Amino acid sequence: MKGREDGKLRKRMRKNKLAWILMTAVLCLLLYSIVVMRSDNRVSVIVGGTDGAFIQSDGLTYADPNAVTETPEPTVDIWPDIDITQTQYTMVRDGSPLSVAWAPDCEKVSGTNNQLFDVNALPYLEKMLEDCRAAGFTIYVTAAYRSYSYQNNLFNSKASQIAAGMGLTGKDSYLDPKYQEAAEEAKKIVMFPGTSEHQLGLAVDLMDKNYSYLVYENMDQEMFAWLDAHCAEYGFIKRYPTRKLLLTGWDEPWHYRYVGKEAATFIMEHGLCYEEFYAHYDPSFTYG
Repeated sequence: MKGREDGKLRKRMRKNKLAWILMTAVLCLLLYSIVVMRSDNRVSVIVGGTDGAFIQSDGLTYADPNAVTETPEPTVDIWPDIDITQTQYTMVRDGSPLSVAWAPDCEKVSGTNNQLFDVNALPYLEKMLEDCRAAGFTIYVTAAYRSYSYQNNLFNSKASQIAAGMGLTGKDSYLDPKYQEAAEEAKKIVMFPGTSEHQLGLAVDLMDKNYSYLVYENMDQEMFAWLDAHCAEYGFIKRYPTRKLLLTGWDEPWHYRYVGKEAATFIMEHGLCYEEFYAHYDPSFTYG
């Protein structure tokens, strides 16, 4: 009797071992699929530029997009009590474009060559610039508000430039089916009309006059460190941090966005990108 029970026990153990082996194999296959998918995503995301800017290298040698993905959500009861439908929180990206009619009330940023910014947020931008200069940096504004039509011209110019490199020339070159390929390539460098935060009037590109324009290796890292440490005090966030590339789709360390002090402080202190913050208040938001 005992021998029969021992045999049944050994049989169950063999079945359990086989089940464990199969489960391990499934988990390994799932993990492999995730790695492959993330590797494919790294190729498809938009790398680098804003409106004609580009990176010297095609590779992300300056960053590891897989180093940081989504930040775990902070405790629910510490999220700012805000109305996400207010203008300063407007989400602008692929899938959430602004209309051609969107035109904020803007005024000129002091000391610039007619760079415009939202009139309500302008005092905070100018104070941040003033304090940054007082800290010893030669900060200046390279881009602020841009209309839909201006962004459209930038995009079409880049698409035409790429098309010309493909041998498509002449006033009717856009009718060639291959022109769509050029347009898709342009989307990797210049934001499509309606999807640029510059149209909001709440986004600004910042540089140091003593450093090369939009070249990673030659940017003033100390100035950007100062901005990252203090921008929230003025209501600004670093909108497209390198480590959040897979979530935002863009890598622009010079691009800052006004969202107000409360939201900005929360976002910067918790290491969030704006998509992660926005998604907490709008369950319907998707990263697509």
